[in-house]
Amino acid sequence: MNEKKQIIVWLAALVTGAAIGLLNISWVNDGADFVATIYTRLFQVLAIPTIALAVVTTLSSFGTHGDTRRIFKHTIIYTLLTTLLASVVGLVLYVVIAPGNLPEELINKGNVGVPEDIGTLSYSDHFLSVVPNNIIRPILEGNVLSVLLIAFAVGFALAKMPETEEKKVVVKGLFGLQSLLFTLIKGLIWSLPLGIVAFAAQLSAQVTAGVAAESLGKYVAVII
Repeated sequence: MNEKKQIIVWLAALVTGAAIGLLNISWVNDGADFVATIYTRLFQVLAIPTIALAVVTTLSSFGTHGDTRRIFKHTIIYTLLTTLLASVVGLVLYVVIAPGNLPEELINKGNVGVPEDIGTLSYSDHFLSVVPNNIIRPILEGNVLSVLLIAFAVGFALAKMPETEEKKVVVKGLFGLQSLLFTLIKGLIWSLPLGIVAFAAQLSAQVTAGVAAESLGKYVAVII
């Protein structure tokens, strides 16, 4: 499927899902919630391993070339500058568009899983929470920063290792896993129109009239 057809299919799925949600049929809404949850979990399963393997394989391919330090420095600078720029643009758009307040019940739904003592945590506590004490735990908990820290360490270690047969086997296995994940992601994207219908139906059914609809619309405009 080429890009134009894919965009048309996704837009059609978005409109279809929104129309289904407006029908406000309970069993249809339950089905949309079920499908949307499945897609959310599938993306969560694939996202972190894909990012980690991409970092490891990219850094491992640097090898011992003298350009490694320069490339890494430029990457860090580029990442920090684009992140800062994105934050400034987002802040300006939020101030200009000024989304209104959402109803209390919608806000409370977003507070699930937020630690109660989050306001008392210091910067050192946040930093320590990123440093892992277990290789498996960050993956199980979905701690992206810890996983990236491990991926950077593994990637740099592979880059500094001598070109032995053992290194070639490890790197080849990592590239094989990356190809496997890419294949799974392609399959997920191929079936994504069904997920878009479910997400659109879910959002359309949950959006209430008045302030909530206006606020969510402005918020989506800021994000876009």
